[in-house]
Amino acid sequence: MQTWQDHQDISALLIQYGCALDERDWDALARVFIADAQVDYGSLGVFYGRQAIVEVARAFIESCGPTQHLIGNIRISVDGDQAQAKCYVQATHAAQQAKDPRIMTLWGEYRDLLVRSDTGWAIEKRSLHIQHLDGDIGAPLKGSV
Repeated sequence: MQTWQDHQDISALLIQYGCALDERDWDALARVFIADAQVDYGSLGVFYGRQAIVEVARAFIESCGPTQHLIGNIRISVDGDQAQAKCYVQATHAAQQAKDPRIMTLWGEYRDLLVRSDTGWAIEKRSLHIQHLDGDIGAPLKGSV
């Protein structure tokens, strides 16, 4: 039963990440990561520490208009208080100006290492593997696939 609950909790955490970005809820985004987490966002760089991760995500998302991060095909492997997860991401970003019709869409996969603490699961290490990037809205993501 614990394994089932771990899978549910980790899946909810992965979805919380996408919702926090789309809702621009930076406190909720911070709760997804441990204090000294590491995230590799590809062409945006590698970031160390919860604060740096939230700052770079916030700077990027706030350079966009509305966004939608769809998280799916979640695969989780739990080993005690550690876990590995992979999930697909399809992230659509509209241009910042409402009348600007441009859209940028990213298809990729997040690969995560997670740890369990007294407050629940959190991401220790995340890497984004971009499979395809289409469109340009003038945001700072200039990824290569």
